Amino acid sequence: MEKVLIISSTGMGDCLWGTPGIRALKKTFPVVKIDLVVNKIWKPLFEFNPYLNQIFTYREQWYRQPFLGIQLFGRHYDAILIFHANRNFKRILPWFRSSSIWYHQDFDWAPGSHHVKINTPFHGIQRRLIMLEKLGVKADGGQMEIYFNQATLDKSRQFLDAHDFSPEKYIYLNLGAAVESRRWMADRFTELAKRILKTTPWKIILGGGPAEKKQSLNILNQLNTSRVVEVCDQPLMVDANIISKARLMVTANTGPMHIGFAMKTPIVALFGTYCPISSGPLEIPDHLCRAITIDLERKDHVEQLDPGEFHLRSITVDKVWEQVEKVLAENS
Repeated sequence: MEKVLIISSTGMGDCLWGTPGIRALKKTFPVVKIDLVVNKIWKPLFEFNPYLNQIFTYREQWYRQPFLGIQLFGRHYDAILIFHANRNFKRILPWFRSSSIWYHQDFDWAPGSHHVKINTPFHGIQRRLIMLEKLGVKADGGQMEIYFNQATLDKSRQFLDAHDFSPEKYIYLNLGAAVESRRWMADRFTELAKRILKTTPWKIILGGGPAEKKQSLNILNQLNTSRVVEVCDQPLMVDANIISKARLMVTANTGPMHIGFAMKTPIVALFGTYCPISSGPLEIPDHLCRAITIDLERKDHVEQLDPGEFHLRSITVDKVWEQVEKVLAENS
């Protein structure tokens, strides 16, 4: 096998789950050239990955997709591996020049000859590795990876220095989530921040994407202290490096959580009713992650929820604070 194309065109976490597979593929076949198609937003997470040859960007808008098709047209690959794609990706299929298209999702638009059916619940990382095994790839563990260039390292250091923050002397609170049902409430993040400021010597960074900028500024104004800053408008890789230097991260089940896992940052993760088996920590030591889930069948664990209310509403500040104290103690 000399040339392989990997497709990973969906969310941040889904894309990062592919990094153990990329590493395993390159280590099994050292001479193989690996190209990657990735969502344009997440491309910075892969630009300095030493196992990749070339990166192509995917955009969901139909009128932008022919540009990707033209780039891929005429390129022959020994195998095309769909690590994760949405339904819209079928528009790109006619541009491929390889009959060997492997995938593990239940697509009705891809050739069925190389469909790796996985019925047992597995983590997303494991699903990709199981598919790669069919090509003779030997797994190299499930640890995700992110690589930084010196410019990013310098920018994150300059940001921390400008606010008098030191590595491992702050707690990162990730306010964002991919969908509203995974978002913990702003007032609870505010209360949690107050407890951290009152009972620990650590500072706080409020994180998230541009959509969380207004919320982070509101919390910042309520706390009114130089011990708290926000980074919602920082470039993705600068933010990722800031996460890597945090003493602890508190986050819902969303993309930046997986950045934390990749960086081995201690994490308290809020899953609600989502099962951590398929999207939570994999091969992460217990002292580096505490997952908070809800069992809707147990009334003693869940307050009465009205229809349409977010399941994360039943995760109280007390419950999160209990795990925060434990993780801080275990990593002191």
